[in-house]
Amino acid sequence: MKINGNAYEVAVKDVNGQNVEVDVNGKAYTVELEEAPKAEKPKPVIARPAAAATSAAPAARPSAAPAAGAAGSTKSPLPGTVLAVNVTVGQSVKAADVAIVLEAMKMENNINCGKDGVVKAVYVQKGDNVLEGADLLLVE
Repeated sequence: MKINGNAYEVAVKDVNGQNVEVDVNGKAYTVELEEAPKAEKPKPVIARPAAAATSAAPAARPSAAPAAGAAGSTKSPLPGTVLAVNVTVGQSVKAADVAIVLEAMKMENNINCGKDGVVKAVYVQKGDNVLEGADLLLVE
């Protein structure tokens, strides 16, 4: 990030209410926000006809269970950065399929689809930062 023309490397470590743990150029800081951040309403990805739905699931790794969501919505179990989105709108998926790879605290966490069905919407893309409880995708 640039502030007044000066470049800073900033990494958000943890968000706990109004307190945010950040690293700025390798030095840890606690920042107190005036008001707790409000999660933005996710924007769904517009569905396009799927040519041939192929599942390129990565090698088996431990996976984080998706948080219980309303009507097939898979939510982020922790704050982090989206490293990969392995599903597309219109793709048929199984509950155990890895839909999203999320980096949190220097660890990769596999986020499963959570239920069998068809992906109706993907709310994130590679590189997005998400908060705990943010909608990631919708499977019906």
